[in-house]
Amino acid sequence: MQLSSITPKATLALCLAGASQAYADSVTDPISTFGVIASHNQYKLTVDDESDKERLNQGGLFYHFGNKLTGQEGFIYQAGIEGQYRDKDDVEYKSARADIDLGLRAALSTNNYVDVIVGGGYDWGRIEQDDVGPLDSNVKLTSKSPFAKAGLGYNYLTPDYTLRLEVGARYSINSEARLKVDGDSDSVDLKDKVNPYGELTMLWNKGINNLPISTSLYYTQTRYELDSNSAIAERSKLKQEQVGLRVGLAF
Repeated sequence: MQLSSITPKATLALCLAGASQAYADSVTDPISTFGVIASHNQYKLTVDDESDKERLNQGGLFYHFGNKLTGQEGFIYQAGIEGQYRDKDDVEYKSARADIDLGLRAALSTNNYVDVIVGGGYDWGRIEQDDVGPLDSNVKLTSKSPFAKAGLGYNYLTPDYTLRLEVGARYSINSEARLKVDGDSDSVDLKDKVNPYGELTMLWNKGINNLPISTSLYYTQTRYELDSNSAIAERSKLKQEQVGLRVGLAF
């Protein structure tokens, strides 16, 4: 399961106002990208083959740095961090991720490149709910998940834009969930899981008024199962699917 008085749109507008000279002269140089995220999430809880679904929209901010989008042949890399938030009725949803990718890229032709990447990172998520049950309890459910990552990428580079398609999987390692009710807490380990993802990104090198703009459409899936031999653990599964859009300024 998957952060401020300044809204994401206002933050992006401030960057757009003063960054026209900051973009690297060459589109093959490493770049920073800062912007906003909008996502739609579906949570599916399955117990004894019966499922219940909940849908939720979230928004947030992201920052990436590296040459994974712009580099040509050779070594590529990217480091990133993002956070999302939503307050729905008496429930707050928060999530954050930090990761780093390292890879090697080869040319298929003048404008076409393929690459293999590996990496790792950390996922964090929290749901907080007030006034639960007859005792009006305050409940927090927190998940923490280091992960390893592997993927394949395809880049199409031109003077005016760059297109990238990436597909791969994140493998959760030693994940943990902690439930806290009115100050009393308990933790449980989660099973290691393979979680697929895909992302289609377009970097508009000349963008709007010659400001380079990056847009990304992505999909992620995360599955949670209790690492326990109990009967309820074996019968219960939670799956999160997220479809989102990132829009940012590259500089």
